[in-house]
Amino acid sequence: MTPDRCYFFLSYAKSAPGTSSGDRDADIWVRSCFDDLSAAVGRLLGRDPATVGFVDDLLAPGTTSKATIAEQLGRAEVFVPLYSPGYFLKSWPMRERAVFLERLARAFPGEPEAARAHVIPVLWLPVTDRGQEAEVTAALPLGTGIPEYAENGLRALGRLTAYRDHYHRIIERLARRIVEVTERRWLPASRTVPFDQVAVPDLPSGETPFVVAVSTGPGAKLAWLPYGGGPDVPITEFAAVRAEQQGLAVRIVHRADELKILDGSPGMILVDPWHPGGTGALDVFRGHLHSWITPVLVADRADPRFPRDGADLLARAEARLADLGAARVYRALDVERLAQLMRTVVSEARRHFIRHAAVQLPEGPALPRLGIDDPSRRHVVETSDDE
Repeated sequence: MTPDRCYFFLSYAKSAPGTSSGDRDADIWVRSCFDDLSAAVGRLLGRDPATVGFVDDLLAPGTTSKATIAEQLGRAEVFVPLYSPGYFLKSWPMRERAVFLERLARAFPGEPEAARAHVIPVLWLPVTDRGQEAEVTAALPLGTGIPEYAENGLRALGRLTAYRDHYHRIIERLARRIVEVTERRWLPASRTVPFDQVAVPDLPSGETPFVVAVSTGPGAKLAWLPYGGGPDVPITEFAAVRAEQQGLAVRIVHRADELKILDGSPGMILVDPWHPGGTGALDVFRGHLHSWITPVLVADRADPRFPRDGADLLARAEARLADLGAARVYRALDVERLAQLMRTVVSEARRHFIRHAAVQLPEGPALPRLGIDDPSRRHVVETSDDE
């Protein structure tokens, strides 16, 4: 038995930020499913459950990157997508699936049945779009003899006490299928195509992007790495990936002539308090600090300069941003804090922008899409976490 084998990769659409679930993590049920599935696979294999599978929730805050996800997709032997309406409308899970399918095509040329065996879909939430009938049909065999699965999806079975026995039966079936597939034909680890280069089906157009802007000025600063211990990618990409994983299209801007996009899109500004131009460099954002734009002061508390000058610089930057119209300013003094802040920042920016759009747009047209999956709900400020 190869000790470093990854038996399955769990793929899902992250819940939209700003859901009605309050402070509760809307994706807690995905992690619960992953833990239960890992335990079941571990029992069948006689292995530590912590070593048998992967879900992106396992990544440390400083290692979230497309390259890391691609690496895990290159190790996993079975791809387990949790199908929901949001799964087919968001680029992130669709790219994960496309990367894995491309790998299977190379591993099993001319053997489509062998390739398909390494993808075991799960109906996570009911999917009514007829464009996904084939995918839904492929996910139904797991629930044979359990009609509640086809009617409600696995998440509902896991959440409702009355259906917990059904939930565990399906988890056990899924675990057995994963083990059977990997024992029948091993899928060796291999390199995958770059995450951004894989072809994916057309996704809904006209989506308003979430903007990640940076205050560091010159183009060379786009590769800004403010934390000594991580992350392993520029801070702008780190923030962009976090927003993408929450189901939003993202655009990174770093030039003054690009800032007008902030007037018509929700977003965040990553502010460098050590900027050589001082607080005067923030004047470039004058007129763009709307309620849907959130500045985040990014500094490393482990920086040797921080004990002497850090607090003063942060206070000055906060005061300047407030003078320029910022409704709120956050501090991220280490990468863990930035990772924690991302859901809050994205949620607040999105919520304020939708409220603004609701006031500005005439009655009739739909609001700009910001990760809301059901077109019939696009006029609602708060959305359900049932994606």
